[in-house]
This record gives sequence, C-alpha cells and structure tokens, in this order.
Amino acid sequence: MSMGWAVKNDLSGMRSFDSEHNTLLDDEHFVDINDGPEPEVVPLPPGNEELTALAKEQRDKLLAIAANRMGPLQDAVDIARATDDEAARLMLWKGYRIDLNRIEQQEGFPLDIDWPLSPDEAQAQ
Repeated sequence: MSMGWAVKNDLSGMRSFDSEHNTLLDDEHFVDINDGPEPEVVPLPPGNEELTALAKEQRDKLLAIAANRMGPLQDAVDIARATDDEAARLMLWKGYRIDLNRIEQQEGFPLDIDWPLSPDEAQAQ
C-alpha cells in the first residue's frame, strides 16, 4: 500500500491518498509521502466567471457611492434649490453612473476594464 497525495496535474489542489482505498483521477498524479514535504499547491488564476463576478461587485460598490453623492444634488434640483454648480455636478455623476453600467459592454470585459473616473477623481487630477 502506498501513502501520499493525489495532486492535480495543474497543481491547483490535492488530497490525501492511499492506494488501498483510493484511485487516481485522470487529472492527478501521485506523490509518495516518503518523497519529502507535502507538495505546494499553486492557485489557478480566476476564470472569466469569477472575474465577471468581481467586476460586477466592484461596479455595484461604485454605483452605491455614486448614488450617495447624487442624492443631495438631485434633491436640490427637484425642489428648485440647486445652484448652477450643483446641477452641473449632478450631470457629471449621472454620466459616471451610465459609464459604470456599461462596463460589461467594453471589448476586454472582464479581463481588461477601463474603469471610469468619478467626478471627484476627475476633479482631483
């Protein structure tokens, strides 16, 4: 009986293995317990599905910030108490929000995203 690890060929994972109770899968190779320390597992880069989820999560965080910044400006416009500067800033935030909602339409999405600058970031440059 051999004891050791069944290691994924791409090194993305492993499991304990004994030849009496286990069978190697097609995408695994055996590393004997006597051959040294436990093999190091190398995490795989995220796939498109995970990258898409991460991008949408970041987009949603930025949209929440935009909504918080836009609320008081929109209130001032709605009750006709907005200054010209407030009305102009509201339009910038609305444009930013539109750009955020369109990131999925970018050619490189989700691997390469050209994140828009918020009006605050654009003003700081």
